Amino acid sequence: MWLTIWTLYSFLILASGVYGSDFVGHSHWDYVIWIPPFDEIRSIQFWLDIIVNVALYVPFAFLFLQYRNSNNRSALLTAVLLGLLLSCTVELYQVYSHNRRPSPLDIVCNLSGTIIGTFLWKAWRRRARHATQPKTPAIPIP
Repeated sequence: MWLTIWTLYSFLILASGVYGSDFVGHSHWDYVIWIPPFDEIRSIQFWLDIIVNVALYVPFAFLFLQYRNSNNRSALLTAVLLGLLLSCTVELYQVYSHNRRPSPLDIVCNLSGTIIGTFLWKAWRRRARHATQPKTPAIPIP
């Protein structure tokens, strides 16, 4: 079940990154916003985009780790690398579009959301584990 949910959510991210774009057979590296202009940084839309880009990838990592059901470093690293791969894929696709503006900042925000998702999953897992453990009495019963 978790694999299906994670796969569908991954396709949702992919679809949101390519929706409305007009893919062409040549790149537009001059469209890449390597450093955001100061006027853009001061806009509320810039900060909303950052929040959305971070928030979009938190469930990605959480759902993947729930599917893997493992707290080892390999699973956590795999979640982060898959988030990075998906983010780079979407941004690279946007390089080949006339009406999208790829940005390395989007990749950083997506990666940050993935890392936050792994930390939230670990905290949720730790809390759930403590909630299911039987409580021992304060005074031992002979």
